[in-house]
Amino acid sequence: MIAQLLRFGGNLLLARLLMPEAFGLMAVVATMMVALNLLSDIGSGVVIVQSPRGADEEFLHTAWTLQVMRGTALWLIAGLASLGILFGQAQTWFMAGTVYADPRLPGLLTAATFAMVIDGFGSINAKLAERNLEMHRIAIMDVATRVVALTVMVVCAYLTESIWSLVAGALVGSALRCFLGHRFLSGPSPRFRLEPTALRELVSKGKWVIVSSTLGFVAMNGDRMLLGGLIDTTTLGLYSIALGLTSIASGTVLAVLGRVLFPVFSEVVNKRRHELPIVYRKFQQLTDLVVGGLAGFIFFGSEPIVQILYDSRYQAAAHICAILAIGTIGTRFLVVEQIYLAVGRTELLTAATLPRVLVILLGLPIGYHFAGLDGALAAIALSSFVNWPLAIWFRAKHGLNNILNDVVLPVAIGIGLALGYALTRIVAWA
Repeated sequence: MIAQLLRFGGNLLLARLLMPEAFGLMAVVATMMVALNLLSDIGSGVVIVQSPRGADEEFLHTAWTLQVMRGTALWLIAGLASLGILFGQAQTWFMAGTVYADPRLPGLLTAATFAMVIDGFGSINAKLAERNLEMHRIAIMDVATRVVALTVMVVCAYLTESIWSLVAGALVGSALRCFLGHRFLSGPSPRFRLEPTALRELVSKGKWVIVSSTLGFVAMNGDRMLLGGLIDTTTLGLYSIALGLTSIASGTVLAVLGRVLFPVFSEVVNKRRHELPIVYRKFQQLTDLVVGGLAGFIFFGSEPIVQILYDSRYQAAAHICAILAIGTIGTRFLVVEQIYLAVGRTELLTAATLPRVLVILLGLPIGYHFAGLDGALAAIALSSFVNWPLAIWFRAKHGLNNILNDVVLPVAIGIGLALGYALTRIVAWA
């Protein structure tokens, strides 16, 4: 939660120092980085948490070696992608005014993705800490890294008013995370090693993670990749700002899911499965409270929120916020998807993600064609709900369909709507 607030606060500061187009450019760069990361993810973190050998030194050394090789390879691939973009710009393949036609994009992509090399050398003991539920160590490290990276971004942006300040902060953050991981996380010192048995297990168990990660990238980031070729850089920057506001809820949930719920559910499934309905209910109700409340608040309060937080250059982001807030509600069943992993049904992640991908790839362009940006936004919001039927079926199969698991959501949405409406009236009267 602290990390999400830091990111949000940092965006507010940077929005006053940089033009909206900077956020549009970096949205595409960040999306490409996520693409490279997810499309090559063999799920070593999931395997370390699940595997009986997850704490074995040879196993960890092998996972770290693969991590280093992967990070270096990704940077080289990003370099080739930058050359491809340069060639495409020279051949005028891209629509004028879009992100892909911006001459700064290739250099930004090459520089920013060097963070993958640094991250590749990061400590594998972070995954061991997740396995051992030592979340406080990771949380402290993440907060420290974000504070330093944000400070570098803000200072550089103040001095230069350049988009390169965002790249500088990201690289410093990766370097600090790498140092802190090796210095403060307990576990074996890394060594280059590829132990055959460990390698087979990592690759074998990670195969479904690769498929689901590939689909997951399109589901979570395909919107920016497609919009980058449909709308101008400034509008994409406004979309990025709006997405940052609405993702306070979903981003907080995702952060908790990735660091807490999966290892907790894994421990419950393996050692005290009879308690799964109770543990699930607690986390689902908490998730619904956060997601529903913030979604309702942002839906009705987007105009005054943007008016208070940003200057006049960003006011058009309010309308985008209101539509995206609806889609935020759909993220509630990400809790159930963590149970898919905990019970070893990683193929269900693929089944849950595929409908989202289809809606993004087909619905977004169709929506944009018939209704412009609003049509594209409607498709993005809809994509968050199409995994619900599978989640409801899974809950029924595992005895998790209880009315108490769903009662918090409508109440939270109602409270959020009331608070958002109240904020709108207060600002109008002021």
